[in-house]
Amino acid sequence: MLRYLISICLVTMASAAFSQKEKVQLDTTSRRFIPTGIRVGADLIGFGKSFSKVDYKQYEFQADIDFYRYFLNVEYGQMERTLENSNSLYTVEGSYFKVGPDINFLHRDPDQSALFFGLRYATTTFSDELNFSYTNDVFGDGTSQISNTDLKADWFEMVTGMKVKMWKFIWLGYTARFKFGIDTFERNELIPHEIPGYGRADKNVSWGFNYYLIFRIPLRKGPQTIELPSTDDLNK
Repeated sequence: MLRYLISICLVTMASAAFSQKEKVQLDTTSRRFIPTGIRVGADLIGFGKSFSKVDYKQYEFQADIDFYRYFLNVEYGQMERTLENSNSLYTVEGSYFKVGPDINFLHRDPDQSALFFGLRYATTTFSDELNFSYTNDVFGDGTSQISNTDLKADWFEMVTGMKVKMWKFIWLGYTARFKFGIDTFERNELIPHEIPGYGRADKNVSWGFNYYLIFRIPLRKGPQTIELPSTDDLNK
């Protein structure tokens, strides 16, 4: 029974799709690479963690501008995290910046949605600190502190994702990230536990995921669209 219901739903959706008038963009070659708008977004996952966890704060923003099928992206974020156990307290805080291009495989979509693949260069400046207690048979109990100040790290990312228009100037989108090329800081007295914008410092590669609420600011009208006649119109 479930198989038949699914089949009926698929047939119904296909029929509705074919009965609609298809929209296509006219090829205006002379204006292809003139930007049509700027999108500015905020990562909802980072904001959600910041409000739900007292020991974790992360705020990340991104913006892009379109050049026909290409996007130029810039991203900025800040992170602060605290890790605590019975005899130690570790804190890390810093900011990071990312920039890079995307190629959009839906560049002819009338709503200017995006299915993209791209690259990023990322850099961060951060500081971390470890406070811990110890027991010594000669000198007794005590506390100590080790810290790093103004550390810098760079890495690269391969990214893919989607950006979809929901209503007027409001969009939703996600970005999946494969991060690589980081310095693991093994020569430092205090090896960082986490690098803002990257993740675990002891990993040569890392994965990331962002889910964005996006606002689009139009700069000019997009390519002109025309409606192709539907199969119903042709049969009349």
